[in-house]
Amino acid sequence: MFSLIQKALLRALSLDTAHRRIEALEAKIEKLEGFADENESLWQFLDEQKENDNIFVGSAEDFEQEFTDIMVRNMKPRGDA
Repeated sequence: MFSLIQKALLRALSLDTAHRRIEALEAKIEKLEGFADENESLWQFLDEQKENDNIFVGSAEDFEQEFTDIMVRNMKPRGDA
């Protein structure tokens, strides 16, 4: 009888240990998935930057004027302007 209780206790402890290991592994997987998402976003950003580098081919003054126009278009007035 005592050996049955002892075996049941050992199995319960081993299941508890396995459950804790599974939870730790799941936490690591979530962390790595976050890194993978961030990595994908960074690569996408770099690809977009390469595409944007080839868009404007004018002079520096033209670029500055276009940039200023974009900034002014996107500005939102604050207060009594």
